Amino acid sequence: MINILSFDVEDWHQVAYQRLTGRLREPGTALFRQLDFLLQVLADHGGTKATFFVLGIVAEKHPDLVRLIANQGHEIASHGYAHLLVKQLSRDGFTQDTLKSKLLLEDIIGLPVEGYRAPEFSIRTKSLWALSVLAELGFKYDSSIFPIYHRRYGIPGFSPEVARYDTQSGAQIVEFPLTTFPFWRVRLPIAGGGYVRLTPFPILRFALRRNVRTLQPIVTYFHPAEFEKQRLNVFDLEATSGCKEYLRGLIFNIHQNIGHRTMRSKLSQFLKCFRFTTCRTYLEEANLHDSRKLLSIAS
Repeated sequence: MINILSFDVEDWHQVAYQRLTGRLREPGTALFRQLDFLLQVLADHGGTKATFFVLGIVAEKHPDLVRLIANQGHEIASHGYAHLLVKQLSRDGFTQDTLKSKLLLEDIIGLPVEGYRAPEFSIRTKSLWALSVLAELGFKYDSSIFPIYHRRYGIPGFSPEVARYDTQSGAQIVEFPLTTFPFWRVRLPIAGGGYVRLTPFPILRFALRRNVRTLQPIVTYFHPAEFEKQRLNVFDLEATSGCKEYLRGLIFNIHQNIGHRTMRSKLSQFLKCFRFTTCRTYLEEANLHDSRKLLSIAS
């Protein structure tokens, strides 16, 4: 079974600043260091290819970084433009943000951008209309839906299988849900990010191998900053202006650094234990001719 390896290319400090203050700042240069490490690791493990969902504001500031990734044979996909949550956008606002990112990335790499992932997996039940918009804009697939319950994201009733869906407009789009593990009556997230940081690798390997036995690909997600050698520190931003912001920053620091030092070794173990490719390559090789209907509430 071939699986999906993906990275959400965003500047950690930029996104942290946005979350704490509600304002955007310029992306920094740490991404170059972080992506140099990732690209080298992938090259060292048999030239493994991955899908990189690139944030538009990063691509606009660092187009050479996008070209570097593409020139090494990896797939460039969209992570939106300004890291705006879909559930907070109107249909027009989502269309403008997504199209701006798509056109920008295509101009940089000279190739069609076929995939999309929403910031913070923010396509939820009441915003499934976003899949129709994506199909209308020419995207072939989305990978924004976590079939779990979470206070900030997730659609618990959504199928965990990679599948093609009929949208409201009549166009079709493939959904790559993030991988989960069925446990009792719930599904547990194990696909990447903090869930990988907090879980010992033997447990991850057991759960993911069980997923492979169902003939469904593992769909992973990681962020470049998770492989940074140094401890992440939101106070480097000088974004806090009072006790409330300081407390939020302190909690954010704790959350982002738990298990942080394990990520480099875990990525190597992932690459040794499982075969990975890009979303685009998987679609080219998979038989997904049959289509499904989206949840009725999507309309």
